[in-house]
Amino acid sequence: MAGLVPVERLTAGQKFHQAVQKAFLSGPLGGQGFRERQWRLGAGGPGRLDLAVETDGPGPMLIIIEIKGTDWDQIPAARMRRNLCRHLRQLQAYLDTAAEDIDAGRWAGGLAGALLYPARPASAAIQGDIEAIAGEQAIMVTWYEETDWRQ
Repeated sequence: MAGLVPVERLTAGQKFHQAVQKAFLSGPLGGQGFRERQWRLGAGGPGRLDLAVETDGPGPMLIIIEIKGTDWDQIPAARMRRNLCRHLRQLQAYLDTAAEDIDAGRWAGGLAGALLYPARPASAAIQGDIEAIAGEQAIMVTWYEETDWRQ
């Protein structure tokens, strides 16, 4: 069947999600983490966060993390922006709902969003573009292979 993603690729993506969630939630958070958290989207439909963290301290923060198994070295450069923008739109839908909750007084803390990918692309130019485009929306990009909480 043309157009379908191979099952092996989907299985690998699921395993990556589970490994990240397990590593992150078993490490020191300085707050409370949630995986696979149900989330109401701004349009009223249901969503599911990959990972959310509510930090403790004098300035509580909700950090919403979208885990992506994207291997940027396998994505043609001409499709990089389209794929990244799709990831950003998905994360932004979650952030929009959280911002509504802050505005309505249901959450008294700050808000941050992050995209987490397995590894940096080999191309420094592609990496720079990814980080710059995400940065324009105040979204952090994290490379899992470089985190100190993975294992």
